[in-house]
Amino acid sequence: AIDILATNLNRIREKYGSKAVAFIPWSGSYAAINGGMPGAIKRFGNIFEGTIVVDGVDFGMPTGMSQVVANMAGGMASLFLGPEPKDLTYAKTLIFWGTNITDSQVHNWHFVLDALENGAKLICIDPRYSETAAKSHDWVRIRPGSDSVLALSMIQVIIEENLIDSDYCIRHTVAPFLVRQDNGLFLRQSDIDGSDQAGYVVVDSESGEIEPVESVTRPELLGTFDVTLHNGNTLQVKTALQMLKDEADKYKPDEAERITTVPAEKIREIARIYATNTPSTIYPGFGIDRWDNADQVGRGIATLGVITGQIGKKGASPLGTMGQSAIQYTISDAVMGPWTAPSGTQAELLNFVLLQQAILTGKVDAWEPKDPGNPLAGPTSKTPVSKDWPIKGLILTTGNVVSNHAEQKVTIEEMFSEDKLDFICCIDMFMTDTARHADLFLPCTSWFENDDIVGGLHPYVMRMEKAIEPMGESKGDWEIFKLLAQKMGYGEYFQGEAKDQIEDILDVLGNLFGDRKEEILKEFREKGIARLSDPHSVPFADGVFYTRTGRAEFYSEGVATVFPKTMPALQLPVDEGHNPLPHFEPPAEAWFENPLIKKYPLALSTLHTKWRVHTTFYEVAALREIDPEPVVYLNRKESAKRGLKDGDYVRVFNDRGHCVVRLVVDDAINDGGAAIPKGWQRHQFKEGGYQELTKNHINTVHYGMSFFDALVEVEKWEG
Repeated sequence: AIDILATNLNRIREKYGSKAVAFIPWSGSYAAINGGMPGAIKRFGNIFEGTIVVDGVDFGMPTGMSQVVANMAGGMASLFLGPEPKDLTYAKTLIFWGTNITDSQVHNWHFVLDALENGAKLICIDPRYSETAAKSHDWVRIRPGSDSVLALSMIQVIIEENLIDSDYCIRHTVAPFLVRQDNGLFLRQSDIDGSDQAGYVVVDSESGEIEPVESVTRPELLGTFDVTLHNGNTLQVKTALQMLKDEADKYKPDEAERITTVPAEKIREIARIYATNTPSTIYPGFGIDRWDNADQVGRGIATLGVITGQIGKKGASPLGTMGQSAIQYTISDAVMGPWTAPSGTQAELLNFVLLQQAILTGKVDAWEPKDPGNPLAGPTSKTPVSKDWPIKGLILTTGNVVSNHAEQKVTIEEMFSEDKLDFICCIDMFMTDTARHADLFLPCTSWFENDDIVGGLHPYVMRMEKAIEPMGESKGDWEIFKLLAQKMGYGEYFQGEAKDQIEDILDVLGNLFGDRKEEILKEFREKGIARLSDPHSVPFADGVFYTRTGRAEFYSEGVATVFPKTMPALQLPVDEGHNPLPHFEPPAEAWFENPLIKKYPLALSTLHTKWRVHTTFYEVAALREIDPEPVVYLNRKESAKRGLKDGDYVRVFNDRGHCVVRLVVDDAINDGGAAIPKGWQRHQFKEGGYQELTKNHINTVHYGMSFFDALVEVEKWEG
């Protein structure tokens, strides 16, 4: 098998170049050595100088949050910069927004119960009456895809009723900064006096004069002003908070009710509770991430946090509770960069959402930095440029692309066709949908069969100890790529066993923590687990943000994009038409004003359930006794319209594809909605597959896959 793999990699490299081989790791395992983030696959991909496919899922909403608090291309950085899960216990108001924590993140639920015992108010915002909604004091049913409108309307109420934290806005946000109305940039001292001082300026509320921000204690937060520039021209400026208010005023509660279906008085109520019953935490989930407009939801939610001062203190964050996570270190370039590039060579990075375009056309449309050394300088053009990027071979591990990539029929019939790809190798524990379409399948070990190190979505780094020897002919990723490296002449870079790598990784990891290094390493060696972050630390407690201004930027001079992956993020300039504020953009497809809704009137969501982790555990016999087959949920009204009854087998379809599933009539589902639990493999359906229904829409800011942004219809199956 290794001979076959090596022969094909050499053949593709000779014919198309090494970049034509794409290495595709994913999140099926977070293990540092045998996992996909980063893992042996990335080490080999860098040595080979191929293409490594990154990101593309879970990046919509977090990218918008990063826009406000941290100018980082990895949108997940915003969530990692939030508090740890235990922080939930300190909150007096908890808003679950687009998440069903009782099923999808049940490990955090006990902290919510602690908060309840402490008197917290629970609010759940979700189109579906979820299990979390049932446990909350208040459930807010919202039209799918309209969440950014709700956030803006809450912002409008908070500003209108003066519920903002004025002191926090003055000291730690761009609220008092003046925005030029001619180009959207912040007014600088140099604009006023012609000097070389590029500092930001504000209007002193006492004198009415424009002064450097650091010299004014009480600047104006709202207002429109005329200023005289050093060249004698007069220019209108507004404060950044006034700009935000003007945008939010488009969505006063009565107008927001029309769009979101949330009653106007309910919008006012939850806005007031969030701003006054503090500390308040917003727990956002990936139900609001799977949309083309997800970044604007993230921007809106983060903005709610910073204008009310609900960030940087215990029990207060709009960034969820994945912060202080050990994984942010164990997958970082700071720790794993040297380990994954032992030869000094690097693979090219390609965003996952662009993989389809690369395979089908041999090109990708991507932003090109004007100055690769300074991403803040922006791109070379106002739109992404076409770049040659032929992909002819795939090596896939720790993921199931056929099941988890939108437009499944395109994936199978076009992307994975022999006309487009010369060779596909899948490394997996099971014969997944992806494995069934590979030319070569290599069985790998589970996490119980490897020695490794892993950081979780909590503050602890953990040793993974081999519990059993590898089953059958399966091998760990390290062993597989070691054999491949030896065959291809790279053996010097894969010396020893996986467990031999742990100490070197730990040493680099410990260096990040300075004086605490020895304490962390001692704890790890003694217990096999060690806490990395300081248990007393609170993210953003000092009010300093990782942005260009060092403040929370609900208004920004550049819009951060996820791809290309740079640090800091490549900025799309506002003076070239990119919107500097949280705003509403309709979903790409699943929207009530889209004419397509006459043909396909149901917005489809694909639910996370407690019976699978994405597609992992899809064929565990005990779980299949409880959850035996794929289903679609419709409420009684939508079922009756179609003459359907509970238990019918139905066809869910649109122009992209279809699947046949059993109908469950459930009034937890909203009017105009349909829901299919995700993670099933194609052989488990009567026909088709749910991922045939989704669309791979390319959003050139957040590059997230918009799985929920899809319209379908349901009819009785006549098979």
